[in-house]
Amino acid sequence: MKKTNQNPDERLAAAKQKKKKRSFWRLMIMTMVLFAGAVVIMQFVDQATRDKDGRVLAGDDAPGFALVDLYGEKQHTMDEYKGKGLLLNFWGTFCEPCKKEMPLINDNVDLLEKEGVNFVAVNVGETPVRVSSFIKEIGGTDYPILMDTNSSVEKAYGIYNLPVTFIINKEGKVVEKYEGEIDQAKLEEMIKKANE
Repeated sequence: MKKTNQNPDERLAAAKQKKKKRSFWRLMIMTMVLFAGAVVIMQFVDQATRDKDGRVLAGDDAPGFALVDLYGEKQHTMDEYKGKGLLLNFWGTFCEPCKKEMPLINDNVDLLEKEGVNFVAVNVGETPVRVSSFIKEIGGTDYPILMDTNSSVEKAYGIYNLPVTFIINKEGKVVEKYEGEIDQAKLEEMIKKANE
């Protein structure tokens, strides 16, 4: 190690310079930690208030909609389903649980009709060409597929995950919001709740 011939003033100045650099980096690290903490807190606050500010929950009136079916043959509105129970299902061709529940729903269309409950599947944000191709691949459906190509109804219901099914009673009130794949037991439970 080489000895330098610095006088005490030079050594003091060099020590102050090192201290300034350390202080600068400490300040930078603390700023980054505080910023990351603020981001995390903002996400928690957003999550906590989101249900109040955008998502449709049990007890709410079901938002209205006017959507054309997959083949552009008929426009469906929320009003046409009042007086009967409704299972309003939001799905996408990219969603694996959505794909799995569709055949089950199709196999239960007679049960739904017998119980006086409608089932409507709303595709969110995809093109009719893509959805039509997918529906052909699975052999078609016996229930309406509605197209929410601009995701306006998806936004009105405050949906963030797929699949989601809203159980809506005869008066147009949301009885339950169910996130996830529907199985036979859940479908039968939904039918009962839609008729309460």
